[in-house]
Amino acid sequence: MYNIIPLILILVCLAIILIIVLKKLPFLATFDVDEMPKEKTLETKEKLIDERVKRKFKFFYEKISPLFKIISNLGQRKIKQAQDKLKDLEEKYKNRKPKEALVTKEEFEGFEKELSQLLIEAKELVAREEYAEAEKKYIEIIGLDAKNIEAYRGLGNLYFLQKNYEDAKQIFSHILKLNKMDDKAYAKLGKIAEQEGDLDKAEQNLLKSIDIEAAPIHYFELAEVCFKMEKYKEALSNLNKALKIEPNNPKYLDLLVTISIIIKDKKKANEALARLKEVNPENKKIEEFEEQINELG
Repeated sequence: MYNIIPLILILVCLAIILIIVLKKLPFLATFDVDEMPKEKTLETKEKLIDERVKRKFKFFYEKISPLFKIISNLGQRKIKQAQDKLKDLEEKYKNRKPKEALVTKEEFEGFEKELSQLLIEAKELVAREEYAEAEKKYIEIIGLDAKNIEAYRGLGNLYFLQKNYEDAKQIFSHILKLNKMDDKAYAKLGKIAEQEGDLDKAEQNLLKSIDIEAAPIHYFELAEVCFKMEKYKEALSNLNKALKIEPNNPKYLDLLVTISIIIKDKKKANEALARLKEVNPENKKIEEFEEQINELG
């Protein structure tokens, strides 16, 4: 808006100049060039008129040019004032204090309780494999609280269970926009990449999850990926880190027995199997593991 003010003022001044010139044109018309000696050519007559007009314009320009400078300076000042004002407003906006809560403590607690109940209901629907209803419930929660990470996580896990990996990726990527330090989101993106066959990407995402939170499940999932990549040394390293935190986890021990058999480490395989028998004696793979270990010689 401020940028157009100087232009308007200049146009007004030009209009004034034009009016003055038009008023002077009759004076120029009364100058009888035909009475000049006949030896003067038409070119000379036109030159004389042209010079008179130029002198008039020069006179008016000399009178009006200071006004142009004033207008220009005024326009620049207005623009600068507008810019300064905008800058002040931006600073005030950045430094503004948040408004006081518009709800009472009781109302807020009631709202939180409602969201918690909806999350419980959504998880129960997933457990019953009522996926369509669970999806609606999670979306309902997000409609009430657009930054509810647990609702997004539940929805992402739901899509993962349905093998809808594209939508699941979008959900977990959105979680990372809300919280770039969400280790579970990175881990889930790693699992999705693993399911899609991109083991390198799976490894990268799982390493990111461990950098944020050295949880045993992250180490175990990374061990699984390394195992699929036939990086048995790295797989054992990560698996041992997981077992150090959860030494009696049957899933971890199961994988330890499997890797030990593949690398033909009979002693480690027997030790891992013995621990597996203690924590999960009903494991259907125990007999198979024993046969494989005996074949090692």
